[in-house]
Amino acid sequence: MRRSLVVVFVISLLTVTTSATTVVPLSFEQLVNESQSVVYGRVSDVRAQWTADRRFIESVVTIEILRGMKGTARESIAFTVPGGQVGRYLNVIPGAPSFATGDTAVFFLTGQGARLPVTTGLTQGVYRVRRDEASGEMLVVPPVVEGGKIVRGDPRRKPVQLAAFESAVRAVAGAR
Repeated sequence: MRRSLVVVFVISLLTVTTSATTVVPLSFEQLVNESQSVVYGRVSDVRAQWTADRRFIESVVTIEILRGMKGTARESIAFTVPGGQVGRYLNVIPGAPSFATGDTAVFFLTGQGARLPVTTGLTQGVYRVRRDEASGEMLVVPPVVEGGKIVRGDPRRKPVQLAAFESAVRAVAGAR
């Protein structure tokens, strides 16, 4: 009897389905073309909330748009990212970007019908922007996930001036 219970338990463990998030690496051209909006902005608010079915937590991120590169011409925009913390409940999604008030980045956003937009390709759609201490220039830093494999000294991983990055986005968006 005990042995049959153990067998039933092991079989039930083997039949449980699991789900995972798989993100296909996007080229820069795909990232620009698949995004409805590309904006340079500053995070003004991050608010975690339960999804409508209360199964997951998502964060609503509001950004003040400093410069539009493709799409929207508004002053601010809100989008969602999976994960966040509501009370004592924390939902961490590997591959999902996280934000804090004051973060600056170039955001690639894709609409989802009536829902708020999301970042295109999760973390792939967020290029952080930082000020170079020596020159004072704003530099765009590519996300680590771009292209899948990280190669030491790869020129695609080097920070780029914001103006040059904006030109590249506009060139790809205009070539379409």
